[in-house]
Amino acid sequence: MTFISPVALQSCRVYPTLLAVVGDAARTPERATLVGIYRFWRDSGYAAGAIVAGVIADAAGFPAAIITVACVTGLSGLVVALRMRETLPRPARLLP
Repeated sequence: MTFISPVALQSCRVYPTLLAVVGDAARTPERATLVGIYRFWRDSGYAAGAIVAGVIADAAGFPAAIITVACVTGLSGLVVALRMRETLPRPARLLP
């Protein structure tokens, strides 16, 4: 029997959604380039994030590294919530 970790299950749910957001927000002529840029920075973040988390864990312990990762993740979510705009047009409201 094959074991699939909970992290892998969550990753397979999140990645298509993030790519869809980038594809939805980008204009058609630039879409492929912007998806590539997004993937470059996402993959670079894995490498840099692992190194930085390891340095923090060595210097201040695992709880500090986990809290730092949680704070950076929350901050990135806040930036997206404040800066991204909905691209789906709202339906017209009918006046009573």
